[in-house]
Amino acid sequence: MILDKRKILLKKMKKLIEEIDKAILIVGDDKKEYLYRFKSVVNQLIKKTKDGTLPPSNGGLIGTMRAISEYDRLTSISELYDAAVDVDLFYSKECCKWK
Repeated sequence: MILDKRKILLKKMKKLIEEIDKAILIVGDDKKEYLYRFKSVVNQLIKKTKDGTLPPSNGGLIGTMRAISEYDRLTSISELYDAAVDVDLFYSKECCKWK
């Protein structure tokens, strides 16, 4: 069902935002700035998901996993990395089509 997929994706993205906020508290200033920008991107994805303008994945990724993988220090924060992977994989596999 369309609504269910979007609700699940939103829940996963909100979890990612929570993990970003936790990570901001423990990383250095250079990574904090990166995480603030990444958080802004995820918030834009949340907005697009809510208003129905996020396109279906067609099997592609949304980019959250790649964004975290940019820095080894961020990938070592397992909860953050796992949340990013969860968003990417769910979007790729379950959101190929909204209908």
